[in-house]
Amino acid sequence: MGLASDLKQLRQIECKDKCVLSVYLNTGPNQQGDWSIHLKNGLKRIGEYLEASGDETQLKNFKKVRKQVDQELGKHRNDLARSLIIFASEENDLFETYYLQHDVETSFHWETKPVLEPLEALQQKFPSTGIILTNLDHVTVLDTSLGHIDATFEFAFDPETEEWVRFEGTASDDRMASSSSQVDKFDRRLAENLGRFYRDLAQTVEQMKGAHDWESLVVIGEAELSNSFRDELRTKPERVVHKNLSKSSAPHIIEAAFH
Repeated sequence: MGLASDLKQLRQIECKDKCVLSVYLNTGPNQQGDWSIHLKNGLKRIGEYLEASGDETQLKNFKKVRKQVDQELGKHRNDLARSLIIFASEENDLFETYYLQHDVETSFHWETKPVLEPLEALQQKFPSTGIILTNLDHVTVLDTSLGHIDATFEFAFDPETEEWVRFEGTASDDRMASSSSQVDKFDRRLAENLGRFYRDLAQTVEQMKGAHDWESLVVIGEAELSNSFRDELRTKPERVVHKNLSKSSAPHIIEAAFH
């Protein structure tokens, strides 16, 4: 399920009394102090408030979701990203987690509904986006949300069928084993038919956009290739970045796509 669908469902959750825990936790290196201490103290304050209120139902529900939060952090303690967002409610059978590569301001909320404003602000900054990395003989499509790569799809040109195919592994392995004359012939055939190949793949990307609820597209690659792919898309890309980032790290690609 995409983030847009998640937010739509989260906005519909509301209790008569307070029943939803919202946690925004900065777990990255730039935070002040140990994140586990911030987590412990933040949840402790909510528990003390509920004990003082005398509302046994809320306190019981809070203790259950707090246990879930502790278990979640226990499982992922060693592979945390820079921040974590959790929405949990015993009454609504809710437990949603988002591990992000961006800093958030640590805060804890016990309310009648999820506190969504910080997450919605991140969504506006990093909307669900399909990032297309163009190359002459292969194209990589990245499914991203909140500035995080959720899935990677590789497409390569098959010289036998002269079609784009989903490719497992690195697209250049077979070519590296070919003779230089075979490679030259391959490149010539590919270049001669690049428009058709990009046109076919652009249709696939348009279908993926609907399937993954992408709000926008970003095309990245050398100027001639990225512009050619842009021209084949029905959907106007949010931006076209004239850089070859096919071998770059995920943070580098995200930085180029959104800034």
